[in-house]
Parts: sequence; C-alpha cells; structure tokens
Amino acid sequence: MIELEKCGYQPIYDLYQSGESFFPLIAAVLLDEQDGGVYVDNANSPSQAYVEHAFGFAQVFGNISADFEQELARYLLTDKCFNPNKIRLYTPYLPSFLALPDYESLRSYRQRFTINTGEFPYSQGMAPELEKDIRLAGVDASTISLIDDNFGVVSRFWRTPADFILKSNAVVVFYKGEPASLCYVAAEANYYVEIDVLTLPEYRNLGLARLAVVNFVNQCFGLSLHPLWDCFTNNLGSMRLCKSVGFTAPKAPYPFFTINK
Repeated sequence: MIELEKCGYQPIYDLYQSGESFFPLIAAVLLDEQDGGVYVDNANSPSQAYVEHAFGFAQVFGNISADFEQELARYLLTDKCFNPNKIRLYTPYLPSFLALPDYESLRSYRQRFTINTGEFPYSQGMAPELEKDIRLAGVDASTISLIDDNFGVVSRFWRTPADFILKSNAVVVFYKGEPASLCYVAAEANYYVEIDVLTLPEYRNLGLARLAVVNFVNQCFGLSLHPLWDCFTNNLGSMRLCKSVGFTAPKAPYPFFTINK
C-alpha cells in the first residue's frame, strides 16, 4: 500500500467515477474537499485504491490486486494503524479477506436510497404547513456555535465552521425556540449530496425530522443537487423516514464493516 500525495488524487478520482458505487464522502476526499487518506497498489500506474475519510468512512475499489488486499488486511485487521477510532467500510465490493467467518461479527448491512422530483410529494416547493411552535432556519455565522453545541456535527465531515455554513445547505427545525432537528449535506460531489439528519432525543416523535428532510430536499432540488440517503437496515426509524418522503432503493442492501482500533 502506497499513500498518495494530494497532487496524485485526480487519476484515482477518475478510477472511482468509472465504478458503480459512488459515495460523496469518498469522492470528497479525492476532490480534496474533506480530509482523509488515499492508498494505492502502484504509485505510477494505480489500479486498485483504498480511500479513508478522516471520520472513518472508507471504500476499496478498482481492479483486484492480491498483494494490495493482503497489505490492506494487515493495515485494517492486524496493525490497526488507521487514524479514526474506527473504520466504517462501505463494501458494495467485498474484499476476500472480509468474507472469512472470523470477521462475520464486523458485518452489518446498509441500504442506499435515491430520490427524484417525480417521487417527491413536495416537488412543487409546497412544504407542510408549520405549527406555531415550529420555525425553520439555515445556519450562518450567528448560529453556527449554537448548532455545534447542540448537534456536535459541524466538524464531523467539514473542515471548518465556514465550510459547514457555505457547503452544508443545512436546514434547522426550531421547536419552541430551541434547535431540535437538523438535516444537512455531509459531503457533495458531482452534484450528489450525502444526507445526514439528526433530531435531539427530547424532540423525537414530533415529525420534526420529516420537516427538516422535506425542506432540505426541496432546497437541494432548487440547487440542482441530487440527495442520497444511506442507513443501516436495522435503523427502522431512518428507513421509514426516507421512504415516507419518496426515497426509493435502487439496489439490494450491501454489507458494511465496522472495524474498531
């Protein structure tokens, strides 16, 4: 495994786009929009790559190299010298070493969802009517600290608060004057955006997350962005929420591996 300098990311991004499984969080590293590392089998003529986001999301792609995958197995499972506390490995392509029974306990399943304007019940910009105790807002310099204090996600993916304000397209639902639910862009690449949505525990089951998502999706469509939703299949609340606003699953669930240090 050879770690590339940022100046060598473009060929790997081209390789990534040629595959079938595109995750904006991985692409954001290759585009140097977000932090992470890129490892390849050959620096001069790379054919297989492993990309690791600073938050831990990662993916293997390209043409299979037995030597590269052997080194990757040692990196992930033996040496565990990765920077995040845990690796969250997307595996639409499953490396052979993770198919061994020894690592079955690391496996879970996630589902990818997409949406288009024809599937969205509020595609004409008509969001549900707000109750008197509910207010919607974006995030700017005057509220970024409040949002970070309550949700703790401002630096989860984006490098700086300024990046979050500029690029996350966040929609915040305030309930009785307090921030209660948040939907925002975790990463963007090629006009595809990865959704992250959170509702504080004391405000759940009030329909606030749905309000955040509906208005966020409308905002994305207005900017010609394509929202993507990805969640664990046992996260029944997330699965129900995305389906309720028109997201559909184009493919079957895929295996996902969580590897702790």
